[in-house]
Amino acid sequence: MRKEKSPGVKILWIWTFGTAAILVANVMRTRIRDLQAVMNAEQQQQQQHDAANTDSPLVDTLTSDPTISEDKD
Repeated sequence: MRKEKSPGVKILWIWTFGTAAILVANVMRTRIRDLQAVMNAEQQQQQQHDAANTDSPLVDTLTSDPTISEDKD
């Protein structure tokens, strides 16, 4: 029985493991990028929601006051 593998088989195994490692790295990078995009969208939506809640009491309080009237005599 032959104990040593030929150089071609060694190269094939290295090629196979290298390709698998590259594919796994690409999948992980894509998933991390997607997760960051979702988190950024949620954070932006939360900031817009907070800004809308902060600004809402200040909208047109002077011009829509019914007690102010102009005399046009």
